[in-house]
Amino acid sequence: MSEFFTFMAAPAIACIILAVAFSYFGVHVLKREIVFVDLSLAQLAALGTTVAYVMEIELDTGGSQALSLAFVMAGAIFFAYIRFLQTRVPHEAIIGIVYVVGASLAILIVNRAPHGAEHLKNLLDGSILWTNWKGLLQLTVVVALVSLVHWRFRDRFFELSREYKNAKGPGNSQPLWDFVFYLSLGLVIVSSVRTAGVFLIFTLLIVPAVCGALFFDSMTRQFAAGAVLSVLVSVSGLIVSYLFDQPTGAVVVSCFGLAFLAALIVRRFMAFGNR
Repeated sequence: MSEFFTFMAAPAIACIILAVAFSYFGVHVLKREIVFVDLSLAQLAALGTTVAYVMEIELDTGGSQALSLAFVMAGAIFFAYIRFLQTRVPHEAIIGIVYVVGASLAILIVNRAPHGAEHLKNLLDGSILWTNWKGLLQLTVVVALVSLVHWRFRDRFFELSREYKNAKGPGNSQPLWDFVFYLSLGLVIVSSVRTAGVFLIFTLLIVPAVCGALFFDSMTRQFAAGAVLSVLVSVSGLIVSYLFDQPTGAVVVSCFGLAFLAALIVRRFMAFGNR
C-alpha cells in the first residue's frame, strides 16, 4: 500500500493542479464561445514537440519546450488579432482550421521518423501516470506564475470574457489582453502536453466548465464546481488506470464522459422537480 501511494503521489498532485488550472480557463473559454482554442493550442504545442523529435532534440528539455512555446506564441498572436481582421467568419472556425492543419503537419513531419506513430499516440493520450517530481515542480512553477497574473488582473479577465462579443476591434486593448490570455493558457499547455496529452487537456478544459454551467450562472461558481468535479474525476480515473493497467489518458477522459452524462441526468431531474 505504501508503494502505491509513493508511486501515485506525483501523478495525483499533477492531476489536481491541472484540474484546477484548466477548470479556470475552461470557464472563460466557454463564456467566449471559443471551445476549440485549447485543443488548437495543444496541437500547436504538440507540433513543436514533434519538430523537436524529428530534429533529435531530447524531449522534456529546454530546446524541445522552447520549440513548443514558439508555436504556441505564434498561435496566441494569430488568435488574438485575426478575430478583428476577419469578422465575416466565426472565430471558432478559424481556430478549428489551425487545429486540423497543425495535426496534419505533425503527421507529415513525423511520417518517416522511427517510431513516429508511437510518438503521435503518446502526444494524444499522454502518460500522466509517469509524472515525476521534477516535472511536477516545473508544472507547479508555471501554473503559479500564470495564476499570479490572472489573480492580479482577475477583474479585467472576467470582464473581457463576459463582454467578449461586444469587443469593438483592434483600436482598443482587447487584442493585447486576448494575447495574454492565450499565451498564459499556452504556457500551461506546453508544461503539460507531454504528460497529460492533447485529449486529456481538452477534456480538463471543457467538461468541468460545461458541468458547472449546467447548474450555475455565475462564472465564479462555475469555476468552483468545475474544479471540485475535475479533481475528483481525474484522480479517480488515475487510480482506475493504475489498478487495471489501462491507458491513463483514455481512462480519465472516459471517466469525465460518465461524469458529464451523470450531470446531464441530474440537471434533467432538477428541471422536472422545478415544474
